[in-house]
Amino acid sequence: MADIENTTDTALITGGVLDLRPAKGGIVYELLRLGLSFDHKDETGESWADYMKGVTALFASRDATEITVSDIDTKDSKTVTLDQLRQVTEIKTWRSARADE
Repeated sequence: MADIENTTDTALITGGVLDLRPAKGGIVYELLRLGLSFDHKDETGESWADYMKGVTALFASRDATEITVSDIDTKDSKTVTLDQLRQVTEIKTWRSARADE
């Protein structure tokens, strides 16, 4: 079976396997790596969340270079670049860390 690459949505079929994983280093990959899941999409962009940790992430499009990460409980937020997001190893929120630290 021939390998097929669809450049429109980056789907790749190799040896009969359809690979739907996001590109490493992109916004979606980084959010999944940090434990967030897709929540919804509207005219302002996409929203991703981890409700157990109490965190949301908003960005305009999948090729955006900035993302706003917010604590659900405190409503505090930070806008970080994709390069900064790649360096994040953990997101602490009121819900995930409480006031212990």
